[in-house]
Amino acid sequence: MNFHFHQPTGFLAQYVESIVYFNNYTPLHSVEKMLPDGYQDLVIDLTDRPKYIFDNDSLSKKQKCSDAWLSGTRTSLITIDAGGIDSSMMVVRFKHGAAFHFTHFPMTEIKDQVLDSDLLFGDRIRNLRLDIMSAMRTADKFQVIETFLMRQLIQEPVPPVVTFAVEAIKSNPSTQTIEWIASKTGYSQKHFISLFKKHLGITPKGFQKIQRFQKVVFEIEATSQINWTHLSLDCGYYDQAHFINEFKAFSGYSPKQYLHIKGPVINYIPVR
Repeated sequence: MNFHFHQPTGFLAQYVESIVYFNNYTPLHSVEKMLPDGYQDLVIDLTDRPKYIFDNDSLSKKQKCSDAWLSGTRTSLITIDAGGIDSSMMVVRFKHGAAFHFTHFPMTEIKDQVLDSDLLFGDRIRNLRLDIMSAMRTADKFQVIETFLMRQLIQEPVPPVVTFAVEAIKSNPSTQTIEWIASKTGYSQKHFISLFKKHLGITPKGFQKIQRFQKVVFEIEATSQINWTHLSLDCGYYDQAHFINEFKAFSGYSPKQYLHIKGPVINYIPVR
């Protein structure tokens, strides 16, 4: 596999977390489960084979994805196609709250959904895909997509209240209270929540739960000997029952089950 990680510089860096391009990737499994992480991603498939989203339980196909699609903020796991033989994709990961500035409509409308990108961008996304495929060098492929993103971008900052809330929650999802954050913004709690949902698709409280869950996932990855009681308390859960129930709600598994089935890539669980 050829894997290339790119972080935009300049103005675009305010809105895009990363752009990843890979090709010649053939995973050992065909289906995988992806855990919720609070991000929104634009995926451009550079092969002619459609990809599928599966039912989490039965693994039956429930949605076909071709060419390009946008994944909204997810509040539960999603079961997806692992890519197949010689998979090739480019994936744009938007910073929290920034996808709105490219799609130009509230993120609440695609929460927990995967939407065909031509519904958002029309023929522009088809032309983008062809241009990426035509570019010979990897650097040129990244330049093509950066040019597209700059043309799509509403060039105004993510509202400071949203940026402040996102950073406050991410820095300390265990103990930071939404009421305290709202009081620091100068907005009424109702206005604050409405603005946050417009840009992230979910409430501040929902985002906090996902970030707390993600803190557990990263702690599991980094710790060789896990004390589940200490881990749950350190990550802000009231007790073991609260911890297990919320972890299972996001992942579909208990923490101990997840520890034994997780894959080598964080937030992905190989299924079959």
